[in-house]
Amino acid sequence: MANLDNIRALRLADNQLTGAIPAELSNLDNIRVLFLDRNQLAGEIPAELGNLDNLVWLYISGNQLTGEIPTELSNLANLDVLDLADNQLTGEIPAELGNLSNLRELYLYDNQLTGEIPAELGNLDNIRRLYLADNQLTGEILADLGNLASLLELSLDGNQLTGEIPAKLGNLDNLYRLNLAYNQLAGAIPTELGNLDNIHRLHLNSNQLTGEIPAELGNLDNLDVLDLADNQLAGEIPSELGNLANLWELYLNGNQLTGAIPAELGNLANLVWFNLSNNQLTGAIPAELGNLARLHGLYLADNQLAGAIPPELGNLANLEDLDLAGNQFTGCIPLSLSALLSAELIGLPICAATAADRISALETQLAEIASALSAIESLLAELANRLDALEAAP
Repeated sequence: MANLDNIRALRLADNQLTGAIPAELSNLDNIRVLFLDRNQLAGEIPAELGNLDNLVWLYISGNQLTGEIPTELSNLANLDVLDLADNQLTGEIPAELGNLSNLRELYLYDNQLTGEIPAELGNLDNIRRLYLADNQLTGEILADLGNLASLLELSLDGNQLTGEIPAKLGNLDNLYRLNLAYNQLAGAIPTELGNLDNIHRLHLNSNQLTGEIPAELGNLDNLDVLDLADNQLAGEIPSELGNLANLWELYLNGNQLTGAIPAELGNLANLVWFNLSNNQLTGAIPAELGNLARLHGLYLADNQLAGAIPPELGNLANLEDLDLAGNQFTGCIPLSLSALLSAELIGLPICAATAADRISALETQLAEIASALSAIESLLAELANRLDALEAAP
């Protein structure tokens, strides 16, 4: 490395490098960018990397690195991105990382880190992306994370975190993505999360959350995904969720929700996946769900829904998966849904074709014939043009 004193960037990602990271890299005094990610490097992270005073980007994710995160990395005062994800690192997250005042992105996910989230991470005023997912972290979520005003993405999923969701997270005005899924979080969902005006993805699923779904979540105009599945949420589904005009995915399954399905959910014109299964919902399926023209999957199984299956569901031209099993429906399965629903599973017969059904089927066949004839006419016209061109050729 002696001949590389002036090097500013070293990019060795996506190779098949093996062995340990050389401590001699610390001699590259002027280096600003170091990419060693997605190789097969093993051993510990050299503490000497903490001597690279000018380093701005450090990527060593996607290797087989072991041992603890060196506290010396906290000496990298100019560091903008630290990516140690997808290794086999152990031990606790060094509190000293909270000294990296210029850090904008910290990726430690998919390791074997233990202990609590250091309170000092609440000092990272410039942090935009904080990914600590898929480790073995314990303790509570720091309320001070709600002070990180620049934060865009916070991913703490797949740990063993306990306690309640801090209400101060509702102060993160710029937050785009919040993922707290697959932990052991308890208590109610803070109503303050309804203040996250810029959030697009909210994942709180697979915890032990209780109480009702806050109506304030209906204020999240930019929300694409709302996943509250597999908790212990109770009460009725707030009709205000029907205000989420940009929602693509809504998962409320695996809770203890009661009452009727709000007709207002039929306003979610962009919804693609909709799961309310495994609750205690009652009443009839709202006919308004037939307005969800983009829907691909509708799951209402294992509730206490009753009444007739609305024929309006047959309007869902993009529907690929429909599960209504384990309810108390009466009547018959609309003919338009017979391809998607098992009569044996639902316990209802297929409705007989009505005159309107036969007319609709005939109209569909005529439209298909007309389309085929139009295609044939276009083909014949093209052939005629080609013949004319051949005859006109000298």
